[in-house]
Amino acid sequence: MMLWSTFARRYMFSPKSHSVINIIAFVSLIAVAVPTAAMIILLAMFAGLSGTIDELSTAKSADIEVVAKRGGTIAEDDAMRAKIASVEGVDHVAEYIEQSVIATSAGRRLPIILRGVDDEYFDVIPVEQYMQYGRVTSIGAGDIILGAALSGSLGAYGIGTEIELYALNRKQISTLLPTSGISRLATRLGGVVNANAEINGSLAITDIGRVQRLLNYDGRITALAIDVSPTADIDAVERSIEAIVERELDVVTRQEQDASMNAILRMEKFAIVLIGLMIALVATFAIVGSVVMLITEKERDIATLRAIGAKQSLIRNIFVGEGMLLTLTGVLLGTLIGVAIALGQKYYGWVTIPGNNILESYPVDIVATDVVMVVVAVTLIGWAVSMLTVRAKLKMRL
Repeated sequence: MMLWSTFARRYMFSPKSHSVINIIAFVSLIAVAVPTAAMIILLAMFAGLSGTIDELSTAKSADIEVVAKRGGTIAEDDAMRAKIASVEGVDHVAEYIEQSVIATSAGRRLPIILRGVDDEYFDVIPVEQYMQYGRVTSIGAGDIILGAALSGSLGAYGIGTEIELYALNRKQISTLLPTSGISRLATRLGGVVNANAEINGSLAITDIGRVQRLLNYDGRITALAIDVSPTADIDAVERSIEAIVERELDVVTRQEQDASMNAILRMEKFAIVLIGLMIALVATFAIVGSVVMLITEKERDIATLRAIGAKQSLIRNIFVGEGMLLTLTGVLLGTLIGVAIALGQKYYGWVTIPGNNILESYPVDIVATDVVMVVVAVTLIGWAVSMLTVRAKLKMRL
């Protein structure tokens, strides 16, 4: 073991002659531990939130979708669909059509997003796991599934409640008889889904054929929804699909669809890390006091070492090592506290979200790379502060 580390450990763990140094050293540990723990907890919260948003978005968005670059619909193409289904890593391919319509029930009228889906849709989008009541298979009998908040807004509180849908009839629009340009579809409530705010408040799902007839969009769909195997490389699958589809079509992943939300989360995470590191930088200056006091106390030891031929680098490393021991101890303590609190929140849900029937507690997820980043960053800050302090102090005395 290096000689300087032996001195540093002895100075760190042996009884000090002045209690004030003990107090300053303890304050230094706490000052390093607190921002370390705080950053680990905050990054775990952001990771949990990001993962939850991605998970909830699976109730509406597929892993990959093929959509039109221009216009709102694309032509049904069984040959292209079959080719996409044969791509390695693709588990299921479904079609859906989506458009805004008016829904009425119990004397109430609301605009909704109506999505017509085919038989494979529920293999691609796991709507069933978010069902509050009812069955997804009811759409085969002509029923409709509503978001939880939308169901309440329409006054549709029970299975079988009658609901009417109205949409513009693109083929029969008349300025003389405006009502002739309206298509009507009668349906019944078959179930209620409770997933996220967007779905709960506006989305309705029913059979694709009925929606195509309502909208007069025979042979047209909004998108192909593609389910990718969890073990597949989604980027490779995306490239394979791009090679199949026509130039007029666009291939987008769920991450690309949620690009704006992901960008906001990344910026917020960057801001949190930056602020946390600034706080850690200020906090590590508590080490300055401990190292300066130790150098002052050990003046005789420094003189003795100089007398027996110790180089200045050895003396410098001894006190830098003292600062690093304080930093590493504080980082270790902060890491243990941060991880413990994050795990407690993850498994016991200490911090709840009042009035939220989707998430009972704030989601957290500990990402190893985030923890390592915090540990390395705070350690480097502590090393830099210790090095600068010791160099400045010893220059005055040697």
